[in-house]
Formats: sequence, structure tokens, C-alpha cells
Amino acid sequence: MALFIIPTPISENIKKTIPEEVIKRMHSIKYFIVERARTARRYIKASGYQSKIEDLVFFELDKRDTQNIPDEYLKPALDGYDIGLMSEAGMPGIADPGALVVSKAHELGIEVKPLTGPSSISLALAASGLNGQNFTFDGYLPVKTPELKKKLQFIEKDILSRKTTHIFIETPYRNNRIIETILNSLNGKIKLCIASEITGENEFIQTKTIYQWKKTKAPDLHKKTCIFLLGK
Repeated sequence: MALFIIPTPISENIKKTIPEEVIKRMHSIKYFIVERARTARRYIKASGYQSKIEDLVFFELDKRDTQNIPDEYLKPALDGYDIGLMSEAGMPGIADPGALVVSKAHELGIEVKPLTGPSSISLALAASGLNGQNFTFDGYLPVKTPELKKKLQFIEKDILSRKTTHIFIETPYRNNRIIETILNSLNGKIKLCIASEITGENEFIQTKTIYQWKKTKAPDLHKKTCIFLLGK
């Protein structure tokens, strides 16, 4: 059978962002590979699941050892059962340890079926107005200031020479710090898009040049989920 890549909301509103067909498919599956079983159970129950949650089987990814996926996690598919892969939020496999599960499924000859749902990275890129033909996802940038500034200098050169859009994320409590560093480090003509709380009630998406952001105070993004994009 198949490994279904099941998207989950990146905000609290399930019905707004998750298609009904995805929820129906999720409700038909017994075996799940997830980051946290507690979160997955709560989401499935909130989605209107009518059967017993206790009958579902959850395999949790080991955050201390994300490189090794136990064989037993994918064995149900080899035995004729569908498996659902779920992230804590958004699309599994994108900036997410679920990619290793998908890779192993391919190695074992298990069919992989992605389902339609929200990805904060692609939504932010689409809404930014920056180059969507040539882009790079950098994940998390360095934490220490010297390394961070060096990385930003590399990104700036890449943007100016190839017009590449660079996308990255940050730990929510460091959002304000990284914005300050960007504004004090980059060419004023470079564009910065801040995409916060995408699809949520407090969604904020704006693209301005570094020069413009300096003139208009950036929002307080402390402890908010954000995607940052730099481009031209």
C-alpha cells in the first residue's frame, strides 16, 4: 500500500486550509508516522474523527536520532496497509524530518502519495512578489552574530549577481534580533519580505526594501511563526 503525505494546518483553522478529501483520507488510515503522537491525536480528533482514537497506531520520530527510521515504522505498508505521514504543522518532508521517512519508503518500493495542503514556505514565496523562478531555502541561518553576518553577505552577493530569492526561518524568540541584523547589514536596495502567522487571524505579509523597512518600523514578531525572504 502507500505512504500518504498528510498536510496539517499552519494555523488553528482546520476547515479553512485543509481540503475535505484530505481529511477523509486521513480518517481512513490506521497507522501514522508523526513527530509527536499527542499533537497528532489532538488534530485527528479535532478534524471530526468518529472512530476510537485509541485504535490508531502512532510511530514517533526520534528527535535525537532523525537519521534512522526503524523498519517497523514502514512495515504496515509492506503488509498491505496505508500509512499517514504527518508533521507538527504544514507539509511533511519540507524543512521537516519526514523527508527521511519518504526517502526510506522509496528505497523499500512503497508508493508515496502527497496530498494537497498548506506549506508556509511556498505560500510566503507566492505572496512575496520576489523571484519565484530561482530561489533557495536556507533553513535556519547561523545563530552567532559573526557567522550570521557572513552568511547574509553571501546571500546579498547571490541576490545581486543571480537575482536569487533566499528563504529562511528562525526560532520565534529570535525573530526581532535577526530582522535588526538584516537591516543593519544589507544593501538598502535588497528587498525583505516578512511573512508571519500565515493563514492565521493575525497574518502579516509585507515586502519592502531594506531602506524602506528602516524608515517604517518593523513589526514586533517576538514568539511569532515567521518566514523571511530576501531578494530583488
